[in-house]
Amino acid sequence: MKKMDVIFRQVFFKNLKSKTWLWIVLGPLVLAAVFGGVFWLMNQTNQTSKIGVVTSSPALTSTLKASSDDDQRYISYSSTAAAKRAMADEDLDGVLTISTQPTTHASLIERTDGNGINQTQLQSVLAQAHTKEVAAQLKLSTTQLQSLFATPQLATSSVSVDRGKLVSRSAKTQKSGAMVGFILGMLIYTFVISYASMMAQEIGTEKGSRIEESILTAITPQAQFFGKLLGILALMAVQMAIYGVVTLAGGLLLQRLPKNPLSSLVTNIDLSGISLNMLIFSLVFFFVGTLTYTVLAALTGSLVANQEQIGQATTPIVMLGMLGYFGALIVAGGTSPILNIASYIPFLSTMMMPVRLGAGQVTAVAGWSALGINLVFLILFTWLTVKFYQTNVLSYSDGGMLKAFKRSWQLQRAARKPKPVKS
Repeated sequence: MKKMDVIFRQVFFKNLKSKTWLWIVLGPLVLAAVFGGVFWLMNQTNQTSKIGVVTSSPALTSTLKASSDDDQRYISYSSTAAAKRAMADEDLDGVLTISTQPTTHASLIERTDGNGINQTQLQSVLAQAHTKEVAAQLKLSTTQLQSLFATPQLATSSVSVDRGKLVSRSAKTQKSGAMVGFILGMLIYTFVISYASMMAQEIGTEKGSRIEESILTAITPQAQFFGKLLGILALMAVQMAIYGVVTLAGGLLLQRLPKNPLSSLVTNIDLSGISLNMLIFSLVFFFVGTLTYTVLAALTGSLVANQEQIGQATTPIVMLGMLGYFGALIVAGGTSPILNIASYIPFLSTMMMPVRLGAGQVTAVAGWSALGINLVFLILFTWLTVKFYQTNVLSYSDGGMLKAFKRSWQLQRAARKPKPVKS
């Protein structure tokens, strides 16, 4: 245990002080701050578009004025020339001229350096105004007009099947749960790419520099393997703790700030749909998923013969991570038989199953069953990796990783064969 602790401390403190790990931690925070700042500025710089309206119809004028909001405001002008003078003085962003003879026709002049005009909204308002104009000509009452254009109310609800029973789920709750699962999948993918590469780099560098022979004279390969694994996991735990503190501090800061776009965005998230069971499930899946990929990195890292092959060691990890990540993206929009099966397969289900559970596509029993499959696989995969690690860590092959794996497999089979008893 003492020798394993030495390896653990060496891996942990060496990487904790490195610029690479610092960027792994700060990179996502900087990216989140940039996106948050851009979102803030986009909402702060949005100003009300002012449109001058020129028409001889009082009904159209009143309808357009009544449709004014924080995005677009309609101002009546007596003539097109007066409206154009106001636009030349930059008091207007556009001039809307509406003629009603022989039929209703509208033309818009938009200032290129002015605030953008939402033409979809404008067309909707014009259609509404035109309807009222026609209704007035036909002498239809307000009640008759409302009855004519009344749209039947459609009430929708979402349900999930849990143990043969239908459990209601609001659309907002479903989206919130899927969002939590998607964020978890994105975190797993980010951590996998970062720490799996770090694990492969640790082992590949030692093998490539031929330091491994000296290290293994004082420590067993098993102790070295688990020492490195624990060191990488400790770095992950520190990063997660930092993110937890930053998230909590950011949430408290948004609550204290006056009303702003970011706080409004957070308020729209329905946290009531995120149960304690979902949180525990997500955290356990996160731990199991990252650990499984890190063990895979140790296996592929032990197959390299020099530092130039470290990129080859991380390629299968990145490919599997991308499959799981894109699978999580696709499954968030709906399921299929292939996706359903893939959500139970180790390496893929760590990113896909939390999204399916959060979106209500599967029950808690199915989610925990997938987690059980991943746990059993992790135990067996770790045991198998340790066996291969003992063989690979002092084996050098110039034929590439695939040839090194074949040689390692042959050595494992030879070691399992019973030795002949000497007479």
